[in-house]
Amino acid sequence: MPTALRIGIIGGGIAGLTAAYRLARQGHRIVLWERQRQLGGQAAAFPLLGTALEYFYHHLFLSDRDIVRLLEELGLADRLVWLPSRVGFFARGRIYPLSSALDVLRLGVVPLPDRLRIGLVTFYLQHVRDWQRFEYVTAEQWLRRWVGHRAFERVWGAQLHAKFGPRAGDVAMAWFWNKIYLRTQSRRSLFERERLGYILGSFNVLIDSLAAAIQEAGGAIHSGVRVEAIVRHDDSWLVRESSGATTLVDVIVATVPSPLVAKLFPQLPETYRHKLLGTTYQAAVTLLLQSRHRLSDIYWLNIGDPDLPYTGIIEHTNFIPPSYYQGRHLIYVSKYVEQSHPYLALRDEEVLAAALHHLPKVNPSFSPEWIEDYWVFREHAAQPIVTLRYSEQIPEHRTPLPGVYVANTAQIYPEDRGTNYSVRLGNVVAAMIADDLRQGRIAPSTRVSGSSDR
Repeated sequence: MPTALRIGIIGGGIAGLTAAYRLARQGHRIVLWERQRQLGGQAAAFPLLGTALEYFYHHLFLSDRDIVRLLEELGLADRLVWLPSRVGFFARGRIYPLSSALDVLRLGVVPLPDRLRIGLVTFYLQHVRDWQRFEYVTAEQWLRRWVGHRAFERVWGAQLHAKFGPRAGDVAMAWFWNKIYLRTQSRRSLFERERLGYILGSFNVLIDSLAAAIQEAGGAIHSGVRVEAIVRHDDSWLVRESSGATTLVDVIVATVPSPLVAKLFPQLPETYRHKLLGTTYQAAVTLLLQSRHRLSDIYWLNIGDPDLPYTGIIEHTNFIPPSYYQGRHLIYVSKYVEQSHPYLALRDEEVLAAALHHLPKVNPSFSPEWIEDYWVFREHAAQPIVTLRYSEQIPEHRTPLPGVYVANTAQIYPEDRGTNYSVRLGNVVAAMIADDLRQGRIAPSTRVSGSSDR
């Protein structure tokens, strides 16, 4: 390919792998760096009970068309299953089913008039298309007005606080609108349970297939390798790894969190750096329990009770049956916190001890003896916080630096971050590079190819 570029991809999550896959298939020479030994970012899985399971819980929605097309393209369509799920809401010491419109009408945590308002607002939001007006009002302001103070405090406000803590009042209504809109798109009608998708064998099936396709196309993947610095070298970029090895590339695609992009490229103009550094992330701590018994019959349990200090409890084996996991039950106990929160610094055994104290509130029969094994996973940049006028703050994919592109979760909007939209990010930036090459905005280096200390 006479116009082949040397392209460096920083970050081996779903966006980085998708971009690398697309660009490698176009004939470009790809080098991908991922600081973790495991590819896949937050979608990665680890071996467990004869199969694999994600470090952080994952599923797909019926509207997730980009990732479904990619699975089909890779010959993995038969690994994707769509199953009904059960959603619940924990408040005032008990579980309320919340899988359909009828469940909303039975939501005893608020009086019937409040339930009717919640149902009507949900119906309205799922039919809204001009979401842009929700950029200029917070979720708290809008919801208090339309569902009332009591319903807000006990239901949606409680969930916002469980996820965003002291920043809950800053979250734009555009973010909340998407949560309602997306979940209702996975139901055929208001009175049916949503259907969600999962890749049997874990999302590693997709991750490993992408990695294999990249390498088959001549791409190089360096996992467990951290990029330390990137400097301009004539008409190329010199990438220096933690080992000291260097690689020359024509183009760089950074898929890592925005603050890290700003650190790697201190020469970026201040206006662009301001957008990068303006992104605030919530961190996440997830405790995964391997249990002899199930905790409840709910797959996705939202928490709206201050006495249960978690964001959600996701019982994976109430979605994918325990028979896939040698009869064991797998339960995620999730807590989102600000990056300075002391919960992030707790030792694994302290995280477990706290959960063992609180889980009897969900099921009084629960006993610590149920637990056969446990794992604790942490992610400091788990959730970008969508604030007012967020679209004005999003950094462009094309940076002001020649041949440098950014594709990360802070640019997923108005949708929330997720594997489907990471695939879309990878597709978009790969198409953008192809177009820029055609238009002459980027070009292969005039230096002799193959410059690398590896």
